[in-house]
Amino acid sequence: MKNIYMVQVSFEMPGDNIIRYFPYSVGVVWSYASTFKSIEENYDLKEIIFLKESLEDIIARLDNPSVFAVSAYIWNENYNIHLAKAVKDKWPDCKIIVGGPSVPNNNPDFFTKNPWIDYLIHHEGEISFSGLLRSFVNDIDIMTVPGISINVGGKMHTTGPSKRIDDLSGIPSPYTSGLFDDVLQKATEQGIKLNGIIETNRGCPFQCTFCDWGGTTFSKIKKFNLQRITDEIEWFGRNEVELITNADANFGIFKDRDTDITDVLIDTKAKYGYPMIFDTNWSKNTNDTCVSLAQRMLDAKMMRRFTAAVQSMNPDTLKAIKRVNLDGAQLDNVAYTAKERGVSVSTELIIGLPEETYDTWREGVIKLMKDNFIIEAHPLSMLPNSHMSHPSYKKQYGLKTKTIKSYYSHVIDETQEVVIATKDIDESTMKKIYVWTWFVGLLEQNGFTNFISRYLDKKHQISLEEFYEHLIDHSTANEESILHPHVRKWQAYADEHQYARFHAGAPYQKVVEDIGMTNRNDFFDELYEMTKELIGAEDLNLKSVFNIQKLQQSVPDLKDKQILECNANLYEFVEKDRSLNNGPTTYVFHHNGIEERHKDWFSFMNFTRKNRGWKVKIEQISQ
Repeated sequence: MKNIYMVQVSFEMPGDNIIRYFPYSVGVVWSYASTFKSIEENYDLKEIIFLKESLEDIIARLDNPSVFAVSAYIWNENYNIHLAKAVKDKWPDCKIIVGGPSVPNNNPDFFTKNPWIDYLIHHEGEISFSGLLRSFVNDIDIMTVPGISINVGGKMHTTGPSKRIDDLSGIPSPYTSGLFDDVLQKATEQGIKLNGIIETNRGCPFQCTFCDWGGTTFSKIKKFNLQRITDEIEWFGRNEVELITNADANFGIFKDRDTDITDVLIDTKAKYGYPMIFDTNWSKNTNDTCVSLAQRMLDAKMMRRFTAAVQSMNPDTLKAIKRVNLDGAQLDNVAYTAKERGVSVSTELIIGLPEETYDTWREGVIKLMKDNFIIEAHPLSMLPNSHMSHPSYKKQYGLKTKTIKSYYSHVIDETQEVVIATKDIDESTMKKIYVWTWFVGLLEQNGFTNFISRYLDKKHQISLEEFYEHLIDHSTANEESILHPHVRKWQAYADEHQYARFHAGAPYQKVVEDIGMTNRNDFFDELYEMTKELIGAEDLNLKSVFNIQKLQQSVPDLKDKQILECNANLYEFVEKDRSLNNGPTTYVFHHNGIEERHKDWFSFMNFTRKNRGWKVKIEQISQ
């Protein structure tokens, strides 16, 4: 028997709150391969490696590998390359196979730079991988295996286009088949909680130039059968898997089917208490069905985020990236419907896209915030197989890039190629966009200023743009400001193009804890004085506005109802677009502390930032 090892190490981010996942991709690839008799009779799967361990520890426990196969993406690409070289150095006859989204489709020098790698698998891996294994035991001719590149003396020989599986029901589930039992046991022994990955369909009908998901070849959506999905969700429930990430590109695109899947998720949680959270990519053309499904998951406390991804609000940018968003009226309707149903809507934007300017970027962010969207902004990275990474596209839009250390670096440093300037945004302006977006997102999305900014806009006609520009100028110039050292730190990150630091999450821990816990009262006192100065006139309701801002945010030391007496219906005025009516008004803030499963307040804030789960229930009991 030939010993085979498969590797899919989970992404790991800075900080203690590391999320790890079942190695789903290599799991389904092996599950399909194991259905062939020649593979079953000739290969022994010794281990699925799913943790980023030291290379020395992994090499020490390998047992004469004949095949070593790795799945590569941006969070493990360099790690895999180094690990593969270490294997080849010790076992020169071992066949090294690399698959996954980071495998380049147009890099003829790949094997020259990485001579220890023997084969590349392009696009979907099941048919190509099983074909390679069968060819190694003379079951089929290797030249008939589609979608692979072969290292022939450092030269790349490609066998032609890859082939998709027509019937996904031919892939056994790595969960219910028992393939992941050893993985689960190893994780449990080490005290590691693994989150699940599930597919209900494959394919994406969109062709965004920054993405490597869709495209003309792989645009058709194919579905897994509903019974398989039901059985996997049941498996997650029985095995107490807390979070499921759905790998679909557009959940909610199939109304009846995705409603049935939502039923199974909610029923399974009711039965076992697990899975607790379902995280997914929602349909690009978000509709009432998506909002309805999100509301049901929210009611079941299963929804981490409901996303209406837009990437940009600038029409010229959308044209350049071949993106079709909902039109303005449709987007407004989604925002209104979601707000009426109590569903928070997040959206994803990309910094540095073609045709974007500082003004169009800021206007787009402010428009989305005023429509109550939670904004997640990401650096524009060049994915190797995206249309945007082509030299002609870069030249057309003046995309200037730089390779930087990735946010996902752990054990071995990872890198990513990010855009640092375009023909419309020079490097200095790009840095300004990053800092402005970080600053506004930090305060707005975490519940430090969102109520205050809306009140100023409605009562004093001080726009969100003016408020945040004033606040960032104040924090930058005033060395005594609570935010001053943090602003300076992020400006330095921008100067060094450390755009990975601008990802919401673990990099924000110190600043969130500083203004939210350590110096909470001082921060809000400073903000109050600055706001009074900005208004330039007396406002008898301003203290109450600040109290509402503070009390709406869950904090560990508040675990019961908090009563606030105001002199006007401030909450309804700001949040529900009612007229401002003066008169005694009493609000109740229903505080319950933070859930025990979060090890600290920042962990809670970071987990709930995508759905405003930090916001407590607010009730008016008199006016």
